[in-house]
Amino acid sequence: MSTRYTRSVLAAAVVTCAFAGWGSRTAIADDHKMSVTAVGCLQSEREYRRQNESSKFAGTGYGLNNEYVLIDAVIGGPDLNIEPITEQEAASCVTGRGAGQAFELTGHGEGDLSPFLGRRVVIHGMLKHAKHDTGPVGTSGTFTPVPTGGGPSLGSDLDLREINVESASLVPIRAIPEAAPVIHGAPEEPAPAPAPVAEAPQAPAPVAPAPQAPVAPLPKTASAVPAIGLIGLLSLGCGVALYLFNRRRTRFA
Repeated sequence: MSTRYTRSVLAAAVVTCAFAGWGSRTAIADDHKMSVTAVGCLQSEREYRRQNESSKFAGTGYGLNNEYVLIDAVIGGPDLNIEPITEQEAASCVTGRGAGQAFELTGHGEGDLSPFLGRRVVIHGMLKHAKHDTGPVGTSGTFTPVPTGGGPSLGSDLDLREINVESASLVPIRAIPEAAPVIHGAPEEPAPAPAPVAEAPQAPAPVAPAPQAPVAPLPKTASAVPAIGLIGLLSLGCGVALYLFNRRRTRFA
């Protein structure tokens, strides 16, 4: 009875230590994360495996369409500068692959990535197992994470670094300035310039009148004595005439 009890206790202890050890390793691994921003093309894991069958990074298995890989990607700090792209670059995202990096996407934000499939996206999240990564230069520079032997989680056999997705958005499209409209046919003659408006003549300023010369007094050429004498003679003549008229009248009365 004691032997069986002892074996049960030892078995329980071994199982407990195993789970505790695995949990502690997982916790330690989860603590080795780095906040990053990654820009790349979103591809399903199944399509990635199909296109990279001969690559060591494809691993084994078939993958699922609701699991995604970020290809042709650049990765940097949280403030990574996002350059806008053209419509042509957005349309040929997966087919026009460059020499960028590839990352396996995980986490709760992975379920919101389906509308962005085949498009170039901006991923904000945590780079897993970043204990030995030096990190981006400054806050916006890019860098290449240290390669690992694949993720430690169950069922993860892609030999790619993992990003725990927190949010995602499309890369902005660069605005193209509109071209000037092309006018066909003979060029129109320019409209004649308007005739200059003649300015009304300005009235001359009033001229001050010249000062009048003083009138010279007339010289005295005669005196009033002759006129007085003439008047006296006329009065005397009138008196004589009245005297004679009255005498003649008395005579014939």
